[in-house]
Amino acid sequence: MRKPTQPIVIIGGGIAGLMAARVLMEAGEEVVVLDKGRSGGGRLATRRIGDATLDHGAQYFTVRSPEFAAEVAKWEEAGWVMPWFGSPNVRYRACGGMNRLTKHLAEPLDIGVRVRVTAVHPDPVGWKLDWVSEEQDFVPQMYDEVMPEDVYDPGAKASVKARAVILTAPVRQSLYILRAGETELPVPLLNELQAVDYLPCLAALVVLDGPSAVPEPGLWRADHPDSPVQLVVDNSMKGVSARTALTVYACGRWSKEHFNEPDEEIMRRLLADAAPWFKGANIVEAQLKRWRFSLVHKPYPGLFADAGLQAPLVLAGDAFIAPDDSTQSGRVESAALSGMAAARHLLKVLPVVD
Repeated sequence: MRKPTQPIVIIGGGIAGLMAARVLMEAGEEVVVLDKGRSGGGRLATRRIGDATLDHGAQYFTVRSPEFAAEVAKWEEAGWVMPWFGSPNVRYRACGGMNRLTKHLAEPLDIGVRVRVTAVHPDPVGWKLDWVSEEQDFVPQMYDEVMPEDVYDPGAKASVKARAVILTAPVRQSLYILRAGETELPVPLLNELQAVDYLPCLAALVVLDGPSAVPEPGLWRADHPDSPVQLVVDNSMKGVSARTALTVYACGRWSKEHFNEPDEEIMRRLLADAAPWFKGANIVEAQLKRWRFSLVHKPYPGLFADAGLQAPLVLAGDAFIAPDDSTQSGRVESAALSGMAAARHLLKVLPVVD
């Protein structure tokens, strides 16, 4: 059997995409991960503001399944993660910020960042993916056919061929990419995927000049799910930031209602509602983060979806949740399990190269 000439391409470098890539790499497959962000990681996101460090996506993760527990045990032994609080249902945090975990997971992988895949086209031997880079300093080393002078131009465009594709972006974005490439899904599957829904989340990142009033262990959560301010985290108490820095999350309902308002108006409202947690400290700097696809509101009933087309194409991510998952919510664990399940399925259906 000769070695395949085209890689498997994974769209999305969040936890689902990274875990899928590692399963495939360990099976000896050539894998390329493409992510439109600056460093990948998805909602395992960390931002620096001066000498402050703030997690502003997922703040922690929990472990319910034996499969994920085995992975987390490896991460803890390697010093990548540690317990934050909770017993017996432990909440884990990544050492140095949540994005640091995805950086560790990505180390052995071939990843192109700052790459926005715009279309997935059917190809006689697999798939052709169109992408655009809007960053001058991006050089996709895995694309031999792209000349350096092309990728240094803002808006440089190119394409890459793949023998199989896993899409782990939010479902609405994945469907847009497929539609742009005239890739038609079976109608029953398309209907199920179109029913997947998310709520947005607005988050204020606030650096203070003094300690906050957030209680130990550095997290406060509202009693009612529709409270405008749903969650406040003190990243210094959490052990992430060198100075007091709060991440203030609005609930999904409030975020949806105000998502398209100007930054100044959103921040005015959020900071006013969060003021009791500032404990009289002054705001040194405040920034807004908009998560358009944050909270899985209506999941897909399964860990992945096989498109059943002429070449392998699988959709996965945090919205793909096993029917027996009692939470039925998008979590770090559900995204990781989805990515791993999608990769193992792909290994079973990949055509043999003669």
